[in-house]
Amino acid sequence: MLERRTLHRVALCLLLAGAGASCSRSAGGRGGVTSSGGTNANGTGGAGTGGAAEAPGTGGIAGPTAAGGTVAGNGGATDDGGGGTAGAAGQDVPATGGAAGGPADAGAPPPLVDAFAATARQIAADYVSWGRVDDELRWAPFLCRIPLPGIARQSESHDATTHGQKLYSVFAKNHDAYPVGPQTDQVVVKQSWTAELVAPGAPSFISTLPAMAPFPSDGGDHFYPYANGDGGVYRAADFAGLYIMYRLDPATPDTDEGWVYATITPNGQVTAAGRVASCMGCHEVATHERLFGVPLSPLLSN
Repeated sequence: MLERRTLHRVALCLLLAGAGASCSRSAGGRGGVTSSGGTNANGTGGAGTGGAAEAPGTGGIAGPTAAGGTVAGNGGATDDGGGGTAGAAGQDVPATGGAAGGPADAGAPPPLVDAFAATARQIAADYVSWGRVDDELRWAPFLCRIPLPGIARQSESHDATTHGQKLYSVFAKNHDAYPVGPQTDQVVVKQSWTAELVAPGAPSFISTLPAMAPFPSDGGDHFYPYANGDGGVYRAADFAGLYIMYRLDPATPDTDEGWVYATITPNGQVTAAGRVASCMGCHEVATHERLFGVPLSPLLSN
């Protein structure tokens, strides 16, 4: 019986050989390759090369673990020489997003360069001696009318955190060059106060100047602390600090083409010194190399 089975097997092999088939023991199909994790696509393993129908195949090789995935691929089947089953796709690993960038200059502390802050403190100690730019009693004592003192002016800004809702007066180190230039070594200080309404609906304060007590024509500081505004006349009430601009070499780092902006509180604390964004955003459109200028005569204002 065994010999007959062997003869049948030999005959079968000869027939298969004539058809180009092999009678050797075949290897089982290789397991499908696991897809890379994170792509969300399940990989499909390629079918193994089938062996002869009656030759039991060797089991398929296990599929590798997906890159970045957490599930290992399943091995190929170990029975008849069919292809190994596809490896299971690795689980997606979600990417961790980068931290959100903050808006430029929003909520960030203003610059405070030590060397610039030291210069600002010295300016705060000296600026009154330079005189107000519109103090005619200091700069123009020989007019054909009564010279007038410097006056308070109402800020046109609507930003209450900077100049808005305040009265101010301007001092300049180089009076003859203010505001048109040249701006080399120029220093400008804006002295500011809170605005107190003292005369609702009152006429222009300029009409009261001739009746006020005369100021001496000397090198001192002459200041009339009133200004016209919406709703009446306002008085310069509480000192609200200093806003300073001074010019260095345009190539100086951390400056606005040489200009340094600084702010000082009423108690003398320097709160900013350098390229202050809130200052630059306004002064970059000024007509005199970052300076706007105010009229040099009180009669040209209010």
